[in-house]
Amino acid sequence: MKIFISYASEQRVAAEEVAVALREEGHEVFFDRTQLPEGEAYDARIREAIEASDCFLFLLSPEAVAAGRYTLTELELAQRRWPSPGGHVLPVMLRPTPPETIPPYLRAVVILRPRGNAAAEVAAAIARMSRPWWARAFRQYAAAVIAIVIAASGAGIWLGYQHRRACGDVPGLVRQAQLQQDAGDYAAAWDRYGTALATCPGNSSATQGREQLAMEWLDNIRVTQGRDTFTDIANRVQPALSAAAVSTDNRVAADGLAHLGWADFLRSRDGAGGLDPVHYYQSAVQRDPQNPYAHAMWGHYILQSGGSLAQANEHFDLALASPSARGYVRGMQIAALLWRREPALENEVVRTANDMRVHSESFAANSRDEWVRWRIWDIYRDRLINGHDTQALLDTLPAQAHVATFRWLFPKHDVPEDKQPAYLRMLARLSDGGDRQASPKPSARRF
Repeated sequence: MKIFISYASEQRVAAEEVAVALREEGHEVFFDRTQLPEGEAYDARIREAIEASDCFLFLLSPEAVAAGRYTLTELELAQRRWPSPGGHVLPVMLRPTPPETIPPYLRAVVILRPRGNAAAEVAAAIARMSRPWWARAFRQYAAAVIAIVIAASGAGIWLGYQHRRACGDVPGLVRQAQLQQDAGDYAAAWDRYGTALATCPGNSSATQGREQLAMEWLDNIRVTQGRDTFTDIANRVQPALSAAAVSTDNRVAADGLAHLGWADFLRSRDGAGGLDPVHYYQSAVQRDPQNPYAHAMWGHYILQSGGSLAQANEHFDLALASPSARGYVRGMQIAALLWRREPALENEVVRTANDMRVHSESFAANSRDEWVRWRIWDIYRDRLINGHDTQALLDTLPAQAHVATFRWLFPKHDVPEDKQPAYLRMLARLSDGGDRQASPKPSARRF
């Protein structure tokens, strides 16, 4: 069945869950309008999609029926398609909506009011809507159907044998994908999982492996200018993330939702507008209150978008409570603190590095890139040698902790020869603490 889902943008997460559930039932679903062109072409595509649909699913909420919303335009197109909504239009109450605001066309049919999982109940309702046609067809052609079933039983056994034979190749394909994933060749691993699922659709190990790959790929995303973009990769892995987001396992669902938010953040870096990653992070925390990915990504977004350090640290602290993801969280935390060149955030970078040293964490593995370490070197150089806000940095930690952290970040044998004089000056300045005046400030700040 071809199904068109009409929803307000505020309910995108719920709409995506419904779409995934319906697709798993074998339905063809139209719901994502974000990739459509603007203007008349946009309207034409929506109209064509509704006219080609067998069912119009309207997700009811106060926003969906508010004046001026495009959902009402879609509803008008559906009314033209089916003057009588019975059997074709299914309104679903996602959020309590005043009855008087609900259009009469929707009130003409029974409104589905989910009591539990909305996606599952919608899928069941769609199945009931399509059942009468199949029931009538079966009653009318029962004898023919039975004959066909008997005749096809032998073929079914053969097909089942072929299916089992094909699925026997999946473990090897999954192992190959895991090796490629471990080597950082995410694109090749993704294709290998795709081959496994094409060979044996629905295989659980391939499905779960691809979901984990989708998240890891976004966690370690790299793009080559002129060849691919963040959006290209985000769009590629989105179906796997969406499938994880509707899992009955709260942790898996929260991981999927968090990464859907991160995918939207990456799209915004490519210039896409109107995206709200926080909506996904909030949904993830509702499923798993201490989910490390959701909180780390949320804290990163707060700092990246100009929010307060205190608010971001609340999320980073919650994320750090998960030992298994601590390295990932530290990498996100440092990247967020380095996003804006502000003394207070630079001080927090040093404080964070000290905390990592105290807890015997591995800086190189957590920060992912060597350039991050030398970006911190530039902070020390600017603050201690160039004299910008020197005392504020020195006051961040006791002198002994400062020296230990600096040496932990930059072991003397790792410092190039041309940087050795600056290394010794900065080490001496940290050892002195606040007892000596900072060096004179130059005319321009250097990084």
